[in-house]
Amino acid sequence: MGTIGTPVGPTPAYPGHFDGDQIHAHDYRSGDQLDGRDVVVVGAGNSAMDIAVEGSYRARSVDLSIRRGQWVMKKTVLGMAADQIILPGWAPWWMTSARLRLGALLSGRLRKYGLPTPSHKPGQSHPVQSDTIRKRLKAEAITVRPGIERLESDRVVFTDGTASPADLIVWATGYRVSFPFLSSSVVDVENNDLPLWKRMVHPDHPGLLFIGLLQPVGAVMPLSEIQAKLAAKVILGHCELPSRRDMFAQMAKDDRRNKKQFYSSPRHTMEVDFDHYLWEMEREMRRGAVAA
Repeated sequence: MGTIGTPVGPTPAYPGHFDGDQIHAHDYRSGDQLDGRDVVVVGAGNSAMDIAVEGSYRARSVDLSIRRGQWVMKKTVLGMAADQIILPGWAPWWMTSARLRLGALLSGRLRKYGLPTPSHKPGQSHPVQSDTIRKRLKAEAITVRPGIERLESDRVVFTDGTASPADLIVWATGYRVSFPFLSSSVVDVENNDLPLWKRMVHPDHPGLLFIGLLQPVGAVMPLSEIQAKLAAKVILGHCELPSRRDMFAQMAKDDRRNKKQFYSSPRHTMEVDFDHYLWEMEREMRRGAVAA
């Protein structure tokens, strides 16, 4: 989502004026940007956790502003990658969900570290992983805060009435997907929702192919690779795409499955099940080759 889109934040919904610097996580390059500063990191995803941890070693102070709690899993268990020790990576989604739930339980309860308890179950959101955040919270090197109420010159005021000095805000608040080089009559994205067959093809514009515009529970590169293979086969005439009617039917089915798996959020509009997606794309290439 980050390669095509506009970073979200700062948002005009927060009243007040801020005299310090503001960057999006997209513009974060190294801990040098945090040295000796009073930093407020906004967000609860992987980028927010990583930047807050780095800041806890280099900044003067670090506050982590979280509106909605997330399950934060450890990356390793007993010195091994968590997904390898719990369940194999080829497991279907219901096993992946069980793996995430077990991983969250093994990682420990969050309230004792000051993190808000999530309102959703493990596996109903894109995973957040950090091996260090708990240790730095326990050392009181990071202070967890609720959402922002307003900005006041050299400080940030939070919804619980507390305030923190700040000369740098890092917005780890995701991306707003947009295509400024395409007319809205061709592609119209609303609330990060771009209806595409297999996150790749618009049924009304089958010659317009998107690669990598998806977010898996896992690495995006293998899925981009199989999308590129399908695109090449279609362009060369070796594979035929489904009919417009079949595309819409499959999109509706995928949308129902996605909404059942994840809570409703712009963050999850492009989520896919890694293993199931690979299996479906292999099947589509076989079907398309026969049709061609």
